[in-house]
Amino acid sequence: MEELNNLIKDKNKLLVIAGILHSAKALIGPEVLHIDLTNRCNFNCIACWCRSPLLEDKAMPEWERKLSLPLDLLKGVFDDLAEIGGLRQVKLVGGGEPFMHPDILKIVEYIKSKDRNIEIDINTNFSLVDEKIAERLLELEVDSLTISIWAGTPEAYLAVHPNQSERTFYKIRDILKFIFEQKKAKNSCRPRIIFHDVILNQNYKDIGQMLKFALEVGTDDIQFVPMDPVKDKTEVLLLNDMERKELLDTLYIIRQNYDPKSFRYISEDNGSVMLSDFDGFIRRMEKLDITTGAYDEEIVEEVPCYVGWLFARIMTTGNVVPCCKGHRMHMGNIYKNRFKDIWFSETYNEFRYNGLNLPKSDPYFSKIGNDAVKKTGCYNCDNLWQNIPTHRRITQIKNSHLVSFCTSLLKCHSI
Repeated sequence: MEELNNLIKDKNKLLVIAGILHSAKALIGPEVLHIDLTNRCNFNCIACWCRSPLLEDKAMPEWERKLSLPLDLLKGVFDDLAEIGGLRQVKLVGGGEPFMHPDILKIVEYIKSKDRNIEIDINTNFSLVDEKIAERLLELEVDSLTISIWAGTPEAYLAVHPNQSERTFYKIRDILKFIFEQKKAKNSCRPRIIFHDVILNQNYKDIGQMLKFALEVGTDDIQFVPMDPVKDKTEVLLLNDMERKELLDTLYIIRQNYDPKSFRYISEDNGSVMLSDFDGFIRRMEKLDITTGAYDEEIVEEVPCYVGWLFARIMTTGNVVPCCKGHRMHMGNIYKNRFKDIWFSETYNEFRYNGLNLPKSDPYFSKIGNDAVKKTGCYNCDNLWQNIPTHRRITQIKNSHLVSFCTSLLKCHSI
């Protein structure tokens, strides 16, 4: 009931819900926007979809590696988003390293100039951040840095980042400590430091060290995720059944010091770090099909897809895609059309309707994911963090008086 009362006060969320109840059209812009700033990268991470040395002929082609989205084009996108409303978070990511984009700090500054309340998260390998850049990130009040470490020791770091050295690992450690000290001095909680640790057979034994390293450098949050394979190439990095069981034993031990109410791991010396969706990661490991890498089949079939109202991703080609794994499923291109026209297009409406009404095994969704096997793509969903709470909210609303209220909103928007 409290959640429903809060919802009544949030006009933007009500407009999202009203659009979902319509089943096809959006009444407001996405809450979350991912932007692939650039495909340029200084790493060749072993499980990367683009540059892993295991990919060979399936690696990103040379022409595509050079792409970046220009500042002026992105300004137009954010002008559109300010007009249609609803934006809460921007995540600067990419097929490459965001800090290789020459205008990344100007882009951050422009986003904040439109609305200081928009949360900005930068997904980075963090190797190019020095003290000067770190100080500027603090000045701009960047909300979070999601850092792909994938290790807790130099040895594991080298195993998953083949073209790097121990020096890179220690540089990252030192800059993280610098940011932690600056935050303490300024009495600030920004930027939140989030470790994004992809788990594969090269680093699963290092997971305890990942926790220790996070506590050492003042990390706020760790997100453990299983790797998503590319057919006939990176599937060799999947855990075998023995490794999966060994990892689960370690996770069960960690869970003894994990508080599911606060989502925090408490160390023996009372240091703590949040473990986002830790129980979800354990569930994925318990359900993992080691022959395909599919780990979300059961819940994906239970929960409809709502991301067509909640999320969009813009790739370096200018293609707008509907979900994290939708890089082969194009809704439109910002070099050809305004973002707002793409967002409200019939192509996007078709995706919204099908996400609610079709099983994820339907051929319509065949372009989701890496095409590793039939049951990856939708069955390795990276948007469950939006779909699951939205489904709970929709279910509550259908059992409350808010359905008629949302219907009146639809009438106000002439739908």
